[in-house]
Amino acid sequence: MRPARGFSMVEVLVVLLLIAVMLGLAAETFNGYMARTAAKKAAEIFVQDLNVTKNAASRSRRMVVLDFDESRLRYVARTESGDTLFRRTFDEGGEITLSSLDLEMAGDTLFFDGRGQADLGGAVGSLGRAVFSAGSRSYAVSFNSMGVARIDET
Repeated sequence: MRPARGFSMVEVLVVLLLIAVMLGLAAETFNGYMARTAAKKAAEIFVQDLNVTKNAASRSRRMVVLDFDESRLRYVARTESGDTLFRRTFDEGGEITLSSLDLEMAGDTLFFDGRGQADLGGAVGSLGRAVFSAGSRSYAVSFNSMGVARIDET
């Protein structure tokens, strides 16, 4: 008589159950990683956009406005004449998805004058601050009137 070959149904089910548990843990870890990197990447992009806005204002010698729409998770840079320089969107349709976006300034608008200096009159303190959140992770960008910025995890 020949010995039985292969695996029993119980052995196959145990292996499949272990694979499912490991995939679940990996997916949870990956989602946490995506949230951490999304908020940080959005903050890094904002720092670059501050520089672009500042430079556009000083080159054109005209005011440039960075206008936040926090409920729609986006901001837009516009020239004094109303032309759009760029638009950043952090909702489900964008490449980076955030859960919240907050420019901690009165009016949610940042103005750069014709010399490239930001008007921080609506800021809570001496620095402007924008907070980018994805899941449980948040990164704050603190910046001065010259557009020099620092990113901190909050």
